[in-house]
Amino acid sequence: MTLKPLLASTLAALLAFESSSQPLACRQRGAHPMPVLSESSRQRMESQLQKAEADHRASPQDADAAIWLGRRLAYLGRYHDAVDAFGEGSRRHPGDARFLRHRGHRWITLRCLDSAVNDLTTASRLVKGRPDEVEPDGMPNERNIPTSTLQSNIWYHLGLAKYLKGDHAAALKAYRSCLKVSRNNDMFVATANWYHLALLKAGRSKAASRFLKTIDTSMALIENKDYLSILRLYIEKTDLSAALKGMKERSELSSASYGYGLGEYLLSRGDSQGARIVFEGIVSDERNWGAFGYMAAEKALLSLR
Repeated sequence: MTLKPLLASTLAALLAFESSSQPLACRQRGAHPMPVLSESSRQRMESQLQKAEADHRASPQDADAAIWLGRRLAYLGRYHDAVDAFGEGSRRHPGDARFLRHRGHRWITLRCLDSAVNDLTTASRLVKGRPDEVEPDGMPNERNIPTSTLQSNIWYHLGLAKYLKGDHAAALKAYRSCLKVSRNNDMFVATANWYHLALLKAGRSKAASRFLKTIDTSMALIENKDYLSILRLYIEKTDLSAALKGMKERSELSSASYGYGLGEYLLSRGDSQGARIVFEGIVSDERNWGAFGYMAAEKALLSLR
């Protein structure tokens, strides 16, 4: 199936640009875009980082202080500094899986996927047989309710690293483990989205269809509504004009998440040309460079060349 001329022109008008995609190669220090922040947001984050640095200096053996130092560095785009901070914390606290969980996340941001897999795999072993724990949000949602846990984040990010590497069987294994510890709707639907996409990538379309039947499309969510919207494309067999309208109504990070799902939906409908236009639209906006949807769009474009 291909896009009708009207839909093709709608896409072209919406997402016209020159492709800026690059291979998912591990980025060296300074070789990546910085987050685009408002002046007020930057000042607030710089102040939070200064406090985290002071707390860490005052209590260098405090694991929580070391974790927050790394997280605050990452929020400002200082990903290599964050990796170094988490690495130092892991050396001081070798049994604390949080350091490898967070360093694994930032290795993904830097496209260092092998390093991410190593850290997150080790972290999954460290938490085996232990009770899970809610992970506090560094950038809280509108209700200030954390929606993830240490173990769900380990498996979620490990699944993503495997997915981006193209190892879909291993990604499915990680996502199945994540689904077991996804205790709320937001974490479940985020994991379900990537699990469903990994099933399709692995050629398991029948299993993907069966999985979709377990999704409650009316579930209440706090922040992961885009992931449910992606799943609904497949569940409701959304026509392309409605799907494209959904893309147009989104912006920045939301567009990367929904846009990647939309691109894959177009591919599933046999429209590689339309999918390419959507993926290129995502990677043309480097404000979203750190978003998982942006990374997946980069990967998808490589496979479409």
